[in-house]
Amino acid sequence: MAKKEEKNKEDCFVIMPISDVEGYESGHFSRVYRDLIIPAIESSNYNPIRSDEVKQTNLIHLDILQKLIDAPMAVCDLSTRNPNVLFELGIRQAFDKPVVLIQEEGTPKIFDIDGLRTLRYSKHMRYHEVLNSQSELSESITATKKAINEKGNINSIIRLLGLNAPAKVPLIEDGNKNSLEIKVIQNQLSDLKKMLEINYLTEEEGRKNDYIVLEHRRILRQFEKLKKLSIDFPKEAIQDEFSEIMSDLMKLVDQCDDNLNREIIFRLIKKVDDFYYDYLNNYSGKAKN
Repeated sequence: MAKKEEKNKEDCFVIMPISDVEGYESGHFSRVYRDLIIPAIESSNYNPIRSDEVKQTNLIHLDILQKLIDAPMAVCDLSTRNPNVLFELGIRQAFDKPVVLIQEEGTPKIFDIDGLRTLRYSKHMRYHEVLNSQSELSESITATKKAINEKGNINSIIRLLGLNAPAKVPLIEDGNKNSLEIKVIQNQLSDLKKMLEINYLTEEEGRKNDYIVLEHRRILRQFEKLKKLSIDFPKEAIQDEFSEIMSDLMKLVDQCDDNLNREIIFRLIKKVDDFYYDYLNNYSGKAKN
């Protein structure tokens, strides 16, 4: 009977460090998961699930990603500020899905956003401390569930920053699974490339620049590369690159509150648009010949 009830529970996806971390005893985060997180989730009437447990079912990376997005609830442990943890949390937040944030006492603040709540627990994991943290985490999960449809009461970066809309979950079927996996990887590499380029520009200047200026410069470089690539690259690749540049520029416009910078960005938008218009006309002429 107990197993049947467990199957009927909704999933709570756990985002946390999985491997051993330098500076911690071996198996530390396994104990955090087993002794603190699992009991709290189960007492909140959810079924705990972690990415390494999903992998044991021989599902591919995209299926794990789908579970991360689709799970009705999630708990994220920010301790150690693990890059994989932050990446998975970023995906979860992009889709505006409920998540309870926890971290060890002493972990430096990661998000400087008013209203984003984080539950702290003791690194030492003493018995009475674990019991208190279990209770607090269970209460936070229950409160987050109740607050899902309340506008100001959920740990949502999308809502706290007043962003227009969350990302939409793509329909994953056997026929499009491989192409979606490739798209996910491409997007990850694209984001990493942008970060590296901005870091490079910052170092090149020798001082910390305004993000708007750096991002404009990065996109301008990307546009210059696009013009060179347009000679030999296939049309589909140029279209994708053009779409990415225009998307980045429109996001930059939304983030910019300075009229002079906005005017500079709009000029670049016009240049990119004019280039693509000429490219399509020339491509059409070549196709006819």
